[in-house]
Amino acid sequence: MPELPVPTNPLQVADDKYSAVLANDVEGPRVVFRGTISTVNPAVILNPFVDAVHGELAKLGRRRIRVDLRELEFCNSSGFKAFIHWIERIASLPEAQRYTLHFLSNPVRKWQRTSLLALSCYGVNSVSIE
Repeated sequence: MPELPVPTNPLQVADDKYSAVLANDVEGPRVVFRGTISTVNPAVILNPFVDAVHGELAKLGRRRIRVDLRELEFCNSSGFKAFIHWIERIASLPEAQRYTLHFLSNPVRKWQRTSLLALSCYGVNSVSIE
């Protein structure tokens, strides 16, 4: 008997070294990234995830989402392209439907501050950092 495909949740992804999931808590939606994003082309996994989260947020009419990087050990420049993709998706929405990405960073990981500052310059109206 053939095996049935395992249902997948487009609002969570996992690779050998990292994972991401859309969660809801008392403060609203939060995407939590964990691990190390260091593959050559993480967009293959991350862009469909970002698109699914973006679709969910647009459907729910959310104005802000927290992007929690506090448990993300490292993210290479190829991984950050997924965040650029996300900012571009937000910019393509009608202005009344746009939301912001509020990044939660870990002060111990200096690379986060530098990378997020650069990202905030790209997404001036879409990105805030904590």
